Amino acid sequence: MLLGLRVEHRGEYWWAARLLVMGVLLAALPVPGIAASALQEGGEASAYNGVLHRAALIIDDVGETLHNGRRAVDLPGEVTIAVLPHTPYGRELAERAQQRGREVMLHLPMEAKNRANPGPGAVLLDMDEEEVRAAVRAALADVPHVRGVNNHMGSLVTRHPGHMQWVMEELAAAGDLYFIDSRTSARTVAQRIAAEQRLKNSARAYFLDPVRDGEVIDLQIQQFIAAAQREEGVIAIGHPYPETLERLERILPKLAQKGIELVPASALVDYPPKDPVEEMEP
Repeated sequence: MLLGLRVEHRGEYWWAARLLVMGVLLAALPVPGIAASALQEGGEASAYNGVLHRAALIIDDVGETLHNGRRAVDLPGEVTIAVLPHTPYGRELAERAQQRGREVMLHLPMEAKNRANPGPGAVLLDMDEEEVRAAVRAALADVPHVRGVNNHMGSLVTRHPGHMQWVMEELAAAGDLYFIDSRTSARTVAQRIAAEQRLKNSARAYFLDPVRDGEVIDLQIQQFIAAAQREEGVIAIGHPYPETLERLERILPKLAQKGIELVPASALVDYPPKDPVEEMEP
């Protein structure tokens, strides 16, 4: 499902990624341009049939910057805040999220296939069992009020059953946590092993901002809205980019009139997994 792709490394590949994403998304729309105009005018992706469907929106990568992190926490809707461990503002923003009634997740860094730096405290493929377990425990200890966990990057590590077994065993031992597979690889085994460890679980269906481009973000938000109008349990992931936050501040207050109830990610665990995501990495 190319609409759910993730670009883990941008930089020199940005324009190639943008062109591919735009081409796929525009081809998928029934009427060219409908997404941007619907978002700007408060229109709907499809007719609202009176049924309110629950959906979740996770904001990843919270903790690196204070201003955008506060803006993410203060979004006008029941967003779920995924905080990176060992970051300058992670603890402060997790506390702010708790005070505002937002659900907090640990955004656990894991090694990517393209070897991009996942950040401090990451689970890496060359770690042995004790190192993996220690990294998970340290990350959990660093972020307060954690209700669940999802992976940051991880297109390499989430394909390896041994590492995922150690991760999920630690999460299961930590208490009543759930796991959301960010699905940065079509070959991920993370959700399956979470289920084997009896962790409540689900998976991401859409990335709202696979590249930081307003047109792409408009189209991805429209696809998320359309999917959430059709079915219960759709989970999207966005990031605290100004381009994303600006659009979410405008559209989130209108979700109810579109037939969508935004709920914490924990309300949607154990929904059937979506189609596998297609990878988009250099």
